[in-house]
Amino acid sequence: MKLDKIPVEFRQALPVLEKIIDAGYEAYFVGGSVRDVLLGRTIHDVDIATSAYPEEIKALFPHTIDVGIEHGTVLVLAGKSEAEHYEVTTFRTESQYTDFRRPDRVDFVRDLKEDLKRRDFTINAFACGPDGEIIDCFDGLLDLKERRIRAVGDAHERFNEDALRIMRAMRFSASLDFSIAPETFNAMKSHAPLLKKISIERIFIEFDKLLQEKSYKKGLSALSTSGAWRYLPGLDQKALHHLHYDFMDDFYFKSSKQAWTALLTRYQKINVPAFLKQWKVPNDFIKDVALLFKAYQKEQWDLESLYRYGLSRVLLIDDLKEGQGQSVDKNRAKLLDSCLQIHHKSELVVSGNDLLSRFSALHPGPKLGALLKTIEEKVVQNELKNEKNVLFEFARAELEKNEK
Repeated sequence: MKLDKIPVEFRQALPVLEKIIDAGYEAYFVGGSVRDVLLGRTIHDVDIATSAYPEEIKALFPHTIDVGIEHGTVLVLAGKSEAEHYEVTTFRTESQYTDFRRPDRVDFVRDLKEDLKRRDFTINAFACGPDGEIIDCFDGLLDLKERRIRAVGDAHERFNEDALRIMRAMRFSASLDFSIAPETFNAMKSHAPLLKKISIERIFIEFDKLLQEKSYKKGLSALSTSGAWRYLPGLDQKALHHLHYDFMDDFYFKSSKQAWTALLTRYQKINVPAFLKQWKVPNDFIKDVALLFKAYQKEQWDLESLYRYGLSRVLLIDDLKEGQGQSVDKNRAKLLDSCLQIHHKSELVVSGNDLLSRFSALHPGPKLGALLKTIEEKVVQNELKNEKNVLFEFARAELEKNEK
């Protein structure tokens, strides 16, 4: 098969391929970028595979970076912009994977087919020459046509080599809306316990991407029926079932944090920070999801909730509830937000220092903190205007009242 039209991303990288080929080596576009061209999808990264060894690539190009030279990868800086930086990797074979994630040894080879044999799935094992000729050694084109995820060669070997491929199969199923071939799925089920040997950070990346795909339900179904959920921290099959069936078929999550909030609200009782810490996510992520989780419990928005959670979080919650078929007043949150005088306490026109300077009887401590908190609440509720004279007058009255 030959491409009718070379995509612009490949055309921009052609000088790199041609320079390698002119030097007497083979060079091809490989992997996901070729798959995405064949599917008419947006290309994100252009990867190049070659028969040239890393040192030979470095001798050909004046500007390179050793991004993974021990595994045969050199970053070629063909231009100033990042779009003109290309990872060029030598054809290679890999030895056994004792950690079920990385090969114990990598051997460089000159044969393209030997390199493609080590790839995970047939739809990721394409190569494309500079003329647009597609090299398909494992019937990947048929799998694309049949909308199927199938392992290259022996599926048991592929998952035993790298158990993260189990999560990747589910993620590709969700992102492409493809089914998983029976023999590949059976191998996933058999090797699911190996996920315990994979770092949770890498598993999170795959699961997080899965949740944000429009066909996330297909990935969730594979996660549930394969039994792989048992080896992921804190996951519950009943919660996954609800995440699948509680939302309308055309609904999809608009952000990572919204997706994890939806998952966690499927549990009857859960400690959100404790759950997320098991996934080793950043503290800011935990804080934001915890806020969204609390916001989800609100039955109706008011000024305080808009101030506390912020408009963007509130709209994400509205979207979640609408996705479950609930009636949502889409304008209420925006209207309330527009009525807020402040969106953060830093926007108050008086500070603690202002109050201390104005009132000699006031000193740093709980009394000052309580007064500031009361002022903040009344401004949020529009009971006080956020104007200095108004807030000073209120503070004076409060202090006098407390002295009596």
